[in-house]
Amino acid sequence: MEDKSSREDLVSKAAYAMNVFYERANELYHDVARSLGLSDSAFDILYALYSEDGQRQSELCKTSMMPKQTLASSVRKLEEQGLVRVKNEGRKVSRVFLTPAGSECANKTIAPVMQAEVDAVTALPREVLELLPETLDSYLDALDRGFRALREEQGH
Repeated sequence: MEDKSSREDLVSKAAYAMNVFYERANELYHDVARSLGLSDSAFDILYALYSEDGQRQSELCKTSMMPKQTLASSVRKLEEQGLVRVKNEGRKVSRVFLTPAGSECANKTIAPVMQAEVDAVTALPREVLELLPETLDSYLDALDRGFRALREEQGH
């Protein structure tokens, strides 16, 4: 039987590790974007479009994890730089595509980042690889439930 204080200590360490992971990952991506001569938002958009070109702006908000206003201004800047083009498909629907220059830029910047991600995951032991997807999903599901309960308590 597990000692309550040792479980609380383990939970506290795990929660701290998740927060450190999130902060450090954000810092690593920020640093690599800067080293590649890209703003964080340009990096996130190019990354998303390199993964799946021609996304609707609403999809791109989700895949780049950006608010609508930030995305719109960042897409405009990338369009001015000749890296993306926006194709309107209706009054409220437009898709964002990499231009040839944008594809070249993404090949030089985003492709090596994605390879570094694959290499980092490949370096993990098999037993970690087997547990990681389910563990992360379980954590995020539990966090979502906790945040929803918090919003309900606050009347939001």
